[in-house]
Amino acid sequence: MTCPRCGGTDVKIQFIETSAKTRTRKAGCLWRLGRWCLIVCTGGLWLLIGRRKSTSNTKIRHAKRAICQSCGHAWSA
Repeated sequence: MTCPRCGGTDVKIQFIETSAKTRTRKAGCLWRLGRWCLIVCTGGLWLLIGRRKSTSNTKIRHAKRAICQSCGHAWSA
């Protein structure tokens, strides 16, 4: 691979993180209803059990960039 600006062949390729999105899912209404039923049926002992934690997914997007080591010019590869 050669640099389009200076024609040098000393080119490094890097993967750069461009964006990240985090999606969080909380407990649904059926989970809450079931939990309250268990609290009532056990006389409140179910309150000793901790609540369900929310789950999250993170999607990360990457971009490939080429950087000339001679002149410093960067372009998408």
